[in-house]
Amino acid sequence: MQVNALRLSAFIALAIVLNSLVALTVRHTLLVEIETRYIETQNQFLDEVGARVQTELARPSQISLSELQVRLEARYDTQALVVRRNADFYSQSQLSEFAELNEQQALVDYLNATLYFVLNDHEVLEIGPLVDQDVYYYLVDWFDWLMSAFLNLLLLLVFWYLNVKERNVLAERLAQMPVALSQPQDLNSSLQQLSQLVDAQLNEGEARITLQRDLLHGVAHEFRSPMARMQFALDMLEDAEEEERAALHTSLNQSLQDLEGLVSELLYYARVKDNSVKPKQVVLQMGSVLQETLDKVAPFYPQVDFELDAQEIHWQGDEALVKRLFTNLLRNAGRFARERVRVELRELPGELVVRVIDDGIGIPPGKQARIFEPFTRLDPSRSRDSGGCGLGLAIVQSIVSKHHGTVSVSEESTDLGGACFEIRLPKRVSTDSAAIPVH
Repeated sequence: MQVNALRLSAFIALAIVLNSLVALTVRHTLLVEIETRYIETQNQFLDEVGARVQTELARPSQISLSELQVRLEARYDTQALVVRRNADFYSQSQLSEFAELNEQQALVDYLNATLYFVLNDHEVLEIGPLVDQDVYYYLVDWFDWLMSAFLNLLLLLVFWYLNVKERNVLAERLAQMPVALSQPQDLNSSLQQLSQLVDAQLNEGEARITLQRDLLHGVAHEFRSPMARMQFALDMLEDAEEEERAALHTSLNQSLQDLEGLVSELLYYARVKDNSVKPKQVVLQMGSVLQETLDKVAPFYPQVDFELDAQEIHWQGDEALVKRLFTNLLRNAGRFARERVRVELRELPGELVVRVIDDGIGIPPGKQARIFEPFTRLDPSRSRDSGGCGLGLAIVQSIVSKHHGTVSVSEESTDLGGACFEIRLPKRVSTDSAAIPVH
Protein backbone atom coordinates (compact mmCIF):
# COMPACT_ATOMS: atom_id res chain seq x y z
CA MET A 1 0.00 0.00 0.00
CA GLN A 2 2.85 2.37 0.74
CA VAL A 3 4.29 1.76 -2.74
CA ASN A 4 0.91 2.44 -4.35
CA ALA A 5 0.55 5.64 -2.36
CA LEU A 6 3.95 6.79 -3.56
CA ARG A 7 2.98 6.04 -7.15
CA LEU A 8 -0.25 7.99 -6.85
CA SER A 9 1.60 10.91 -5.30
CA ALA A 10 4.13 10.84 -8.13
CA PHE A 11 1.41 10.83 -10.78
CA ILE A 12 -0.46 13.67 -9.06
CA ALA A 13 2.73 15.72 -8.86
CA LEU A 14 3.48 14.97 -12.51
CA ALA A 15 -0.05 16.00 -13.51
CA ILE A 16 0.22 19.26 -11.60
CA VAL A 17 3.60 20.13 -13.12
CA LEU A 18 2.59 19.30 -16.70
CA ASN A 19 -0.75 21.10 -16.43
CA SER A 20 0.96 24.15 -14.96
CA LEU A 21 3.49 24.24 -17.79
CA VAL A 22 0.80 23.92 -20.45
CA ALA A 23 -1.39 26.54 -18.77
CA LEU A 24 1.47 29.05 -18.41
CA THR A 25 2.60 28.55 -21.99
CA VAL A 26 -0.87 29.02 -23.43
CA ARG A 27 -1.78 31.91 -21.12
CA HIS A 28 1.25 33.98 -22.12
CA THR A 29 0.77 33.44 -25.83
CA LEU A 30 -2.55 32.71 -27.47
CA LEU A 31 -4.75 33.44 -24.47
CA VAL A 32 -3.52 37.03 -24.19
CA GLU A 33 -4.75 37.73 -27.71
CA ILE A 34 -8.06 35.98 -27.01
CA GLU A 35 -8.66 37.97 -23.83
CA THR A 36 -7.87 41.24 -25.59
CA ARG A 37 -10.32 40.44 -28.33
CA TYR A 38 -12.96 39.38 -25.81
CA ILE A 39 -12.65 42.69 -23.91
CA GLU A 40 -13.07 44.63 -27.14
CA THR A 41 -16.17 42.69 -28.18
CA GLN A 42 -17.64 42.88 -24.66
CA ASN A 43 -17.19 46.66 -24.49
CA GLN A 44 -18.71 47.04 -27.94
CA PHE A 45 -21.65 44.89 -26.80
CA LEU A 46 -22.20 47.12 -23.74
CA ASP A 47 -22.19 50.23 -25.93
CA GLU A 48 -24.72 48.70 -28.32
CA VAL A 49 -27.02 47.64 -25.50
CA GLY A 50 -26.75 51.07 -23.91
CA ALA A 51 -27.72 52.78 -27.15
CA ARG A 52 -30.63 50.39 -27.70
CA VAL A 53 -32.02 50.82 -24.18
CA GLN A 54 -31.59 54.60 -24.37
CA THR A 55 -33.70 54.58 -27.51
CA GLU A 56 -36.42 52.54 -25.81
CA LEU A 57 -36.44 54.83 -22.76
CA ALA A 58 -36.97 57.79 -25.05
CA ARG A 59 -40.33 56.33 -26.11
CA PRO A 60 -42.27 56.14 -22.82
CA SER A 61 -45.65 56.28 -24.53
CA GLN A 62 -45.07 52.94 -26.26
CA ILE A 63 -44.02 50.88 -23.23
CA SER A 64 -44.05 51.38 -19.45
CA LEU A 65 -40.89 51.19 -17.36
CA SER A 66 -41.98 47.99 -15.59
CA GLU A 67 -42.67 46.29 -18.92
CA LEU A 68 -39.30 47.43 -20.21
CA GLN A 69 -37.61 45.92 -17.13
CA VAL A 70 -39.26 42.56 -17.74
CA ARG A 71 -38.25 42.62 -21.40
CA LEU A 72 -34.66 43.55 -20.65
CA GLU A 73 -34.31 40.80 -18.04
CA ALA A 74 -35.69 38.22 -20.46
CA ARG A 75 -33.69 39.51 -23.42
CA TYR A 76 -30.29 39.68 -21.73
CA ASP A 77 -30.78 37.13 -18.92
CA THR A 78 -29.83 39.64 -16.25
CA GLN A 79 -31.39 42.03 -13.73
CA ALA A 80 -33.01 45.35 -14.57
CA LEU A 81 -33.64 47.20 -11.31
CA VAL A 82 -34.88 50.68 -10.46
CA VAL A 83 -32.59 51.78 -7.62
CA ARG A 84 -32.83 54.83 -5.40
CA ARG A 85 -30.24 57.43 -6.29
CA ASN A 86 -28.60 57.96 -2.91
CA ALA A 87 -25.54 57.03 -0.89
CA ASP A 88 -27.18 53.88 0.45
CA PHE A 89 -26.76 52.20 -2.92
CA TYR A 90 -24.01 54.11 -4.74
CA SER A 91 -20.65 55.61 -3.95
CA GLN A 92 -20.01 59.32 -4.05
CA SER A 93 -18.04 58.98 -7.27
CA GLN A 94 -20.96 57.22 -8.95
CA LEU A 95 -23.40 59.85 -7.71
CA SER A 96 -21.13 62.53 -9.12
CA GLU A 97 -21.09 60.81 -12.49
CA PHE A 98 -24.89 60.51 -12.40
CA ALA A 99 -25.16 64.24 -11.76
CA GLU A 100 -23.28 64.95 -14.97
CA LEU A 101 -25.67 62.87 -17.07
CA ASN A 102 -28.91 63.92 -18.64
CA GLU A 103 -32.07 61.95 -17.98
CA GLN A 104 -32.15 58.55 -19.78
CA GLN A 105 -28.47 58.93 -20.70
CA ALA A 106 -26.37 55.80 -20.22
CA LEU A 107 -23.37 55.41 -17.91
CA VAL A 108 -21.36 52.31 -18.86
CA ASP A 109 -19.37 50.48 -16.19
CA TYR A 110 -17.09 48.33 -18.35
CA LEU A 111 -15.36 46.72 -15.37
CA ASN A 112 -18.58 45.37 -13.84
CA ALA A 113 -20.42 45.00 -17.18
CA THR A 114 -23.29 47.16 -15.92
CA LEU A 115 -25.34 49.99 -17.44
CA TYR A 116 -26.86 52.87 -15.48
CA PHE A 117 -29.62 55.15 -16.81
CA VAL A 118 -30.62 58.25 -14.88
CA LEU A 119 -34.43 58.27 -14.85
CA ASN A 120 -34.89 61.35 -12.69
CA ASP A 121 -33.42 63.07 -9.64
CA HIS A 122 -34.32 60.15 -7.41
CA GLU A 123 -34.02 56.92 -9.41
CA VAL A 124 -31.56 55.07 -11.60
CA LEU A 125 -32.26 52.13 -13.90
CA GLU A 126 -29.47 49.58 -13.32
CA ILE A 127 -29.01 46.78 -15.85
CA GLY A 128 -26.39 44.12 -15.40
CA PRO A 129 -24.22 42.26 -15.36
CA LEU A 130 -24.40 42.03 -19.15
CA VAL A 131 -22.30 39.34 -20.79
CA ASP A 132 -21.95 38.78 -24.53
CA GLN A 133 -21.55 35.01 -24.70
CA ASP A 134 -19.76 34.81 -28.02
CA VAL A 135 -16.99 32.42 -29.00
CA TYR A 136 -14.35 34.52 -27.20
CA TYR A 137 -16.36 34.29 -23.98
CA TYR A 138 -16.01 30.50 -23.95
CA LEU A 139 -12.43 30.46 -25.21
CA VAL A 140 -11.24 32.69 -22.37
CA ASP A 141 -12.42 30.12 -19.81
CA TRP A 142 -11.74 26.90 -21.64
CA PHE A 143 -8.93 27.36 -24.14
CA ASP A 144 -6.05 26.48 -21.84
CA TRP A 145 -8.00 23.56 -20.42
CA LEU A 146 -8.72 22.19 -23.87
CA MET A 147 -5.06 22.38 -24.72
CA SER A 148 -4.15 20.25 -21.71
CA ALA A 149 -7.11 17.84 -22.03
CA PHE A 150 -5.19 15.28 -24.04
CA LEU A 151 -2.43 15.19 -21.46
CA ASN A 152 -4.93 14.78 -18.63
CA LEU A 153 -6.67 11.99 -20.51
CA LEU A 154 -3.47 10.00 -20.68
CA LEU A 155 -2.85 10.54 -16.98
CA LEU A 156 -6.41 9.49 -16.18
CA LEU A 157 -5.93 6.24 -18.09
CA VAL A 158 -2.89 5.48 -15.99
CA PHE A 159 -4.76 6.39 -12.83
CA TRP A 160 -7.66 4.13 -13.86
CA TYR A 161 -5.27 1.23 -14.26
CA LEU A 162 -3.95 1.76 -10.75
CA ASN A 163 -7.49 2.17 -9.40
CA VAL A 164 -8.52 -1.23 -10.81
CA LYS A 165 -5.71 -2.85 -8.85
CA GLU A 166 -6.94 -1.21 -5.65
CA ARG A 167 -10.59 -2.22 -6.06
CA ASN A 168 -10.14 -5.62 -4.48
CA VAL A 169 -8.44 -4.15 -1.44
CA LEU A 170 -11.22 -1.59 -1.04
CA ALA A 171 -13.90 -4.28 -1.37
CA GLU A 172 -12.26 -6.25 1.41
CA ARG A 173 -12.23 -3.22 3.67
CA LEU A 174 -15.92 -2.54 2.99
CA ALA A 175 -16.75 -6.12 3.90
CA GLN A 176 -15.05 -5.63 7.25
CA MET A 177 -16.92 -2.41 8.14
CA PRO A 178 -19.57 -2.63 10.94
CA VAL A 179 -22.32 -1.70 8.46
CA ALA A 180 -24.85 -4.13 7.00
CA LEU A 181 -24.41 -4.05 3.20
CA SER A 182 -26.61 -6.31 1.09
CA GLN A 183 -24.00 -6.86 -1.65
CA PRO A 184 -20.52 -6.46 -0.16
CA GLN A 185 -18.99 -8.36 -3.08
CA ASP A 186 -20.19 -5.65 -5.54
CA LEU A 187 -17.96 -2.63 -4.97
CA ASN A 188 -20.19 -0.10 -6.74
CA SER A 189 -23.33 -1.26 -4.93
CA SER A 190 -21.49 -1.30 -1.62
CA LEU A 191 -20.22 2.24 -2.07
CA GLN A 192 -23.70 3.41 -3.07
CA GLN A 193 -25.30 1.80 -0.04
CA LEU A 194 -22.62 3.21 2.25
CA SER A 195 -23.15 6.67 0.78
CA GLN A 196 -26.90 6.44 1.35
CA LEU A 197 -26.41 5.38 4.95
CA VAL A 198 -24.01 8.26 5.59
CA ASP A 199 -26.32 10.76 3.88
CA ALA A 200 -29.25 9.59 5.97
CA GLN A 201 -27.25 10.21 9.14
CA LEU A 202 -25.98 13.61 8.03
CA ASN A 203 -29.16 15.10 6.51
CA GLU A 204 -30.72 16.09 9.80
CA GLY A 205 -27.45 17.52 11.07
CA GLU A 206 -26.97 19.54 7.89
CA ALA A 207 -30.53 20.85 8.11
CA ARG A 208 -29.91 22.00 11.67
CA ILE A 209 -26.64 23.69 10.73
CA THR A 210 -28.32 25.48 7.82
CA LEU A 211 -31.15 26.64 10.05
CA GLN A 212 -28.75 27.89 12.70
CA ARG A 213 -26.67 29.75 10.13
CA ASP A 214 -29.73 31.42 8.61
CA LEU A 215 -31.05 32.37 12.00
CA LEU A 216 -27.71 33.81 13.09
CA HIS A 217 -27.54 35.99 9.98
CA GLY A 218 -31.12 37.11 10.52
CA VAL A 219 -30.69 37.75 14.21
CA ALA A 220 -27.58 39.82 13.62
CA HIS A 221 -29.55 42.04 11.27
CA GLU A 222 -32.82 42.19 13.20
CA PHE A 223 -31.22 42.98 16.55
CA ARG A 224 -29.54 46.13 15.28
CA SER A 225 -32.56 48.42 15.36
CA PRO A 226 -33.78 47.77 18.95
CA MET A 227 -30.21 47.60 20.23
CA ALA A 228 -29.45 50.96 18.63
CA ARG A 229 -32.54 52.50 20.22
CA MET A 230 -31.56 51.10 23.60
CA GLN A 231 -28.02 52.42 23.29
CA PHE A 232 -29.33 55.85 22.34
CA ALA A 233 -31.74 55.93 25.26
CA LEU A 234 -29.04 54.83 27.71
CA ASP A 235 -26.65 57.49 26.43
CA MET A 236 -29.32 60.17 26.84
CA LEU A 237 -30.60 59.12 30.28
CA GLU A 238 -27.68 60.50 32.24
CA ASP A 239 -28.04 64.08 31.00
CA ALA A 240 -31.79 64.06 30.29
CA GLU A 241 -34.26 66.30 32.04
CA GLU A 242 -36.86 64.74 34.33
CA GLU A 243 -39.66 65.05 31.80
CA GLU A 244 -37.51 63.43 29.11
CA ARG A 245 -36.62 60.42 31.26
CA ALA A 246 -40.12 58.97 31.00
CA ALA A 247 -39.95 58.97 27.20
CA LEU A 248 -36.51 57.39 27.28
CA HIS A 249 -37.70 54.70 29.68
CA THR A 250 -40.64 54.04 27.38
CA SER A 251 -38.25 53.68 24.44
CA LEU A 252 -36.12 51.24 26.44
CA ASN A 253 -39.15 49.17 27.40
CA GLN A 254 -40.41 49.10 23.83
CA SER A 255 -37.01 48.01 22.56
CA LEU A 256 -36.89 45.22 25.14
CA GLN A 257 -40.36 44.11 24.09
CA ASP A 258 -39.26 44.08 20.44
CA LEU A 259 -36.27 41.92 21.37
CA GLU A 260 -38.45 39.60 23.43
CA GLY A 261 -40.93 39.25 20.57
CA LEU A 262 -38.15 38.54 18.10
CA VAL A 263 -36.61 35.89 20.36
CA SER A 264 -40.01 34.25 20.81
CA GLU A 265 -40.57 34.16 17.05
CA LEU A 266 -37.10 32.73 16.51
CA LEU A 267 -37.66 29.97 19.05
CA TYR A 268 -41.06 29.14 17.56
CA TYR A 269 -39.61 29.09 14.04
CA ALA A 270 -36.82 26.77 15.19
CA ARG A 271 -39.35 24.38 16.74
CA VAL A 272 -41.47 24.37 13.59
CA LYS A 273 -38.42 23.70 11.41
CA ASP A 274 -37.31 20.80 13.61
CA ASN A 275 -38.11 17.69 11.58
CA SER A 276 -37.93 15.48 14.65
CA VAL A 277 -41.06 17.15 16.10
CA LYS A 278 -44.11 15.64 14.43
CA PRO A 279 -47.46 17.49 14.34
CA LYS A 280 -50.28 16.18 16.50
CA GLN A 281 -53.17 14.69 14.58
CA VAL A 282 -56.72 15.70 15.54
CA VAL A 283 -59.80 16.11 13.37
CA LEU A 284 -60.55 19.83 13.00
CA GLN A 285 -63.68 21.60 11.82
CA MET A 286 -61.85 23.94 9.48
CA GLY A 287 -64.68 26.43 9.04
CA SER A 288 -64.88 26.93 12.80
CA VAL A 289 -61.08 27.15 13.09
CA LEU A 290 -60.96 29.87 10.43
CA GLN A 291 -63.84 31.80 12.06
CA GLU A 292 -62.17 31.61 15.48
CA THR A 293 -58.85 32.82 14.06
CA LEU A 294 -60.52 35.61 12.11
CA ASP A 295 -62.37 36.82 15.23
CA LYS A 296 -59.05 37.09 17.08
CA VAL A 297 -57.20 38.91 14.29
CA ALA A 298 -59.90 41.32 13.11
CA PRO A 299 -59.80 43.64 16.20
CA PHE A 300 -56.14 44.48 15.41
CA TYR A 301 -57.21 46.01 12.08
CA PRO A 302 -60.48 47.91 12.66
CA GLN A 303 -60.17 49.66 9.30
CA VAL A 304 -60.26 46.34 7.41
CA ASP A 305 -63.42 44.36 6.66
CA PHE A 306 -62.68 40.62 7.04
CA GLU A 307 -64.96 38.23 5.10
CA LEU A 308 -65.16 34.44 5.45
CA ASP A 309 -66.56 32.24 2.70
CA ALA A 310 -66.13 28.72 4.05
CA GLN A 311 -67.72 25.31 4.03
CA GLU A 312 -67.62 23.17 7.17
CA ILE A 313 -64.89 20.65 6.31
CA HIS A 314 -63.32 18.08 8.61
CA TRP A 315 -59.56 17.81 8.25
CA GLN A 316 -56.86 16.12 10.29
CA GLY A 317 -53.91 18.16 11.55
CA ASP A 318 -52.25 19.92 14.48
CA GLU A 319 -54.72 22.43 15.93
CA ALA A 320 -52.15 24.78 17.47
CA LEU A 321 -50.01 24.85 14.33
CA VAL A 322 -53.01 25.35 12.03
CA LYS A 323 -54.30 28.26 14.11
CA ARG A 324 -50.85 29.86 14.08
CA LEU A 325 -50.68 29.32 10.30
CA PHE A 326 -53.96 31.17 9.67
CA THR A 327 -53.19 33.84 12.26
CA ASN A 328 -49.95 34.73 10.47
CA LEU A 329 -51.65 34.79 7.07
CA LEU A 330 -54.57 36.93 8.26
CA ARG A 331 -52.29 39.37 10.08
CA ASN A 332 -50.13 39.65 6.99
CA ALA A 333 -53.22 40.36 4.88
CA GLY A 334 -54.64 42.83 7.40
CA ARG A 335 -51.32 44.64 7.65
CA PHE A 336 -51.21 45.50 3.96
CA ALA A 337 -54.91 45.55 3.04
CA ARG A 338 -56.65 48.83 2.35
CA GLU A 339 -60.24 47.94 3.22
CA ARG A 340 -61.03 44.27 2.59
CA VAL A 341 -59.68 40.78 3.25
CA ARG A 342 -61.53 37.70 2.06
CA VAL A 343 -60.88 34.13 3.23
CA GLU A 344 -62.15 31.24 1.11
CA LEU A 345 -62.24 27.55 2.12
CA ARG A 346 -63.03 24.91 -0.49
CA GLU A 347 -62.87 21.12 -0.62
CA LEU A 348 -61.42 19.46 -3.71
CA PRO A 349 -60.88 15.75 -4.40
CA GLY A 350 -58.21 14.63 -1.95
CA GLU A 351 -57.38 18.08 -0.61
CA LEU A 352 -58.73 21.30 0.83
CA VAL A 353 -57.82 24.76 -0.45
CA VAL A 354 -57.66 27.95 1.62
CA ARG A 355 -57.24 31.29 -0.13
CA VAL A 356 -56.53 34.57 1.68
CA ILE A 357 -57.08 37.58 -0.61
CA ASP A 358 -56.59 41.27 0.18
CA ASP A 359 -57.01 44.53 -1.68
CA GLY A 360 -53.52 45.81 -0.87
CA ILE A 361 -50.55 46.58 -3.09
CA GLY A 362 -49.90 42.92 -3.91
CA ILE A 363 -46.58 41.16 -4.46
CA PRO A 364 -44.21 42.36 -7.24
CA PRO A 365 -43.91 39.93 -10.20
CA GLY A 366 -41.14 37.40 -9.77
CA LYS A 367 -40.83 38.04 -6.02
CA GLN A 368 -43.48 35.57 -4.82
CA ALA A 369 -41.01 32.88 -3.72
CA ARG A 370 -38.79 35.25 -1.71
CA ILE A 371 -41.49 36.30 0.75
CA PHE A 372 -41.40 32.85 2.36
CA GLU A 373 -37.71 33.19 3.24
CA PRO A 374 -36.84 34.19 6.83
CA PHE A 375 -36.31 37.92 7.50
CA THR A 376 -37.48 38.96 4.04
CA ARG A 377 -39.13 42.33 3.46
CA LEU A 378 -39.61 43.19 -0.20
CA ASP A 379 -40.20 46.88 0.50
CA PRO A 380 -37.26 48.38 2.43
CA SER A 381 -39.31 51.47 3.22
CA ARG A 382 -41.64 49.48 5.49
CA SER A 383 -40.87 49.89 9.15
CA ARG A 384 -40.80 47.12 11.74
CA ASP A 385 -44.30 48.11 12.85
CA SER A 386 -45.72 47.49 9.40
CA GLY A 387 -43.39 44.75 8.28
CA GLY A 388 -43.20 42.50 11.37
CA CYS A 389 -40.01 40.67 12.26
CA GLY A 390 -39.81 38.87 8.91
CA LEU A 391 -40.65 35.36 10.15
CA GLY A 392 -44.43 35.23 9.78
CA LEU A 393 -44.61 33.80 6.26
CA ALA A 394 -41.55 31.60 6.83
CA ILE A 395 -43.44 30.04 9.74
CA VAL A 396 -46.48 29.62 7.47
CA GLN A 397 -44.46 27.70 4.91
CA SER A 398 -42.87 25.49 7.59
CA ILE A 399 -46.24 24.60 9.12
CA VAL A 400 -47.72 23.81 5.71
CA SER A 401 -44.70 21.63 4.88
CA LYS A 402 -45.13 19.74 8.16
CA HIS A 403 -48.63 18.84 6.97
CA HIS A 404 -47.31 17.84 3.51
CA GLY A 405 -49.08 20.72 1.80
CA THR A 406 -48.07 23.67 -0.36
CA VAL A 407 -48.39 27.44 -0.03
CA SER A 408 -48.00 29.85 -2.90
CA VAL A 409 -48.86 33.35 -4.07
CA SER A 410 -51.06 33.52 -7.13
CA GLU A 411 -49.55 35.54 -9.98
CA GLU A 412 -52.98 36.14 -11.51
CA SER A 413 -54.85 39.31 -10.63
CA THR A 414 -57.78 38.94 -8.22
CA ASP A 415 -61.07 40.78 -8.01
CA LEU A 416 -59.73 42.66 -4.96
CA GLY A 417 -56.52 43.57 -6.78
CA GLY A 418 -54.07 42.62 -4.03
CA ALA A 419 -52.14 39.53 -2.98
CA CYS A 420 -53.70 36.06 -3.00
CA PHE A 421 -52.14 33.37 -0.80
CA GLU A 422 -53.28 29.84 -1.62
CA ILE A 423 -52.74 26.86 0.70
CA ARG A 424 -53.37 23.30 -0.42
CA LEU A 425 -53.51 20.62 2.26
CA PRO A 426 -54.00 16.91 1.53
CA LYS A 427 -56.96 15.32 3.33
CA ARG A 428 -56.09 12.50 5.73
CA VAL A 429 -59.16 12.29 7.95
CA SER A 430 -59.14 9.22 10.19
CA THR A 431 -62.17 6.95 10.03
CA ASP A 432 -61.71 6.10 13.71
CA SER A 433 -63.50 9.05 15.29
CA ALA A 434 -63.11 7.55 18.77
CA ALA A 435 -59.30 7.46 18.50
CA ILE A 436 -58.82 11.08 17.41
CA PRO A 437 -60.79 13.90 19.10
CA VAL A 438 -62.73 16.38 16.98
CA HIS A 439 -62.14 20.10 17.61
